Amino acid sequence: MKSFRIAVTAAAILLAPSPMASLDVAQDSVLMQALRDELARSMEELQLEDAEKPYFLAYRVFETATGSAVASLGGLLQVNEGRTRQLWVELRVGDYDFDNTNFVSMRNPSAMLPVVTQLAVDDDYDALRRQIWLATDTAYKRALDQLAGKRAALQNKTQVEEVADFTREEPFQFDGWTGSALDASPARDLAVDVSAAMQGLAHLSRSEVRVVASLDRTWFVNSEGSAFVRETPFVGFYALAATQADDGAELQDAVFVWVDDWADMPDVETLTADVHAMASRLEQRRQSPVAERYVGPVLFEDQAAAELVTRVLGPRLIAIRLPTPDNPQMEQAMAQLRNPFLDKIGSRVLPRFLSIVTDPTIAAHEGIPLRGAQPVDDDGVPTRRMVLVERGILKTLLSTRVPLAEVPRTSGSRWRDSPVPSNFLIEPTRGMSAEELKEELFLLAEDRGLDHAVVVRRIGTRLATLDSPSRGFFGRQASNVEPLIGVYKVYPDGSEERIRTASISTFSESDFKDIVAVSDTTTYHETGFSPAPPGVPATGPIWPIAVITPALLFEDVTIRRPPGNIRKPPVTPHPLAKR
Repeated sequence: MKSFRIAVTAAAILLAPSPMASLDVAQDSVLMQALRDELARSMEELQLEDAEKPYFLAYRVFETATGSAVASLGGLLQVNEGRTRQLWVELRVGDYDFDNTNFVSMRNPSAMLPVVTQLAVDDDYDALRRQIWLATDTAYKRALDQLAGKRAALQNKTQVEEVADFTREEPFQFDGWTGSALDASPARDLAVDVSAAMQGLAHLSRSEVRVVASLDRTWFVNSEGSAFVRETPFVGFYALAATQADDGAELQDAVFVWVDDWADMPDVETLTADVHAMASRLEQRRQSPVAERYVGPVLFEDQAAAELVTRVLGPRLIAIRLPTPDNPQMEQAMAQLRNPFLDKIGSRVLPRFLSIVTDPTIAAHEGIPLRGAQPVDDDGVPTRRMVLVERGILKTLLSTRVPLAEVPRTSGSRWRDSPVPSNFLIEPTRGMSAEELKEELFLLAEDRGLDHAVVVRRIGTRLATLDSPSRGFFGRQASNVEPLIGVYKVYPDGSEERIRTASISTFSESDFKDIVAVSDTTTYHETGFSPAPPGVPATGPIWPIAVITPALLFEDVTIRRPPGNIRKPPVTPHPLAKR
């Protein structure tokens, strides 16, 4: 891993906060200089007559350089390269206890949105200063309007909970600027070469290989004296394919690999072997029986366990403060979005033999680099190890500098505008061997009079799909789990029968409290996290995270055929079918 220089400026902590305390970070950067200079000027001079000055100002610039290639059957479909800079302005008027935020007016709902604008990608100091100045002016005027509306809306109300609008944090500096540039040149050849390996696979109705390289660089400076530059390199390989069963049902599968550098990407021969294994799985699935309704014990192993935890339990482990609206109907509607885990802090949410930790400070697990390793969050707060669940008891939730009564302090977990887990560790204190776990699975099945049980080893992921992801079931008791693509009937004699595909229904975070047993070993997987709660379609950003989890045995899970009608098969055969 690249070494980074971390420094906490003692003078910034001991003396009054000053934006000039950030001078040690990226000293030679024109962009950082423009941000510092405009921030200092704004904090000194930005004030309308008879209006309040800002008490807090932060600039975040999300700079992304990308290069990608898409190919199918050895033919290049598209090549893209680009670089963008996006400025987010966070400006607060009032004070830490009461400011213009955490409020939404139905007369002007856009006022609560952050001010976001594009910045010049070349380092033209004058152009950057002008763009930052205009965005800051917009943010200041918007903040004044919002503060006036908030005061007017609350003057005839008694606030039940006196919670500050923002937390005070010590200034922090992190300098991760290397000045390196993105190398996307291998993307084209890799996409073409691996996609060509699917030319002779006539049972694949669709196939595609996507290769993307990116260098994300986040620039941050605030009026308290915090500043950082954080770089996140990424290389992603996605081989996607679909086949159609005789009844027309489309089945998809994928191979995806994420690394930090091209040197860590497997070679073409290795990736081709993985693609052929994927094609073989699809061939087996298209010949497998359709799922029947099953209610009973289910064992989630490997990637399926990681995906289940991330999609269903993960969103409940973040604390998002809902804004106070000025409309009673809106207030009632927003109350339905409240995270029920806020009322479960101190209560049992998992079996006593399980704990959950998120730790972005660790860079590797058993020699494997972890996707979620980061030194500082988007609030300029150093990341830290957080014990969320200890021996089954919910201790706290992930949070930002926007406090809640139940979670008053930040956990250093902000990414863009939401708390997000990073390295997600599900730690068992008591587990079973693989043989013992299977024995327990069949005992539970026998108690229900079943001659078989179900094991799930792979679940689809929104990060690797040929088209728009499925939305699953809707409603308060629904789950956001993608289709089960590696699901098996298993029998006491050791035989297994693959099921084509299946869906989980009526599954929620409360089911995790009733986990019967887990394995005594854990496995590492990478997946995508979205803050959307279970039962609500996840349409926002998806963050790649690392998950380390044991296998999970549930006593009562409902598995059924995927909902919806099946498309009729094509009128004519696949054009490669007779080759």
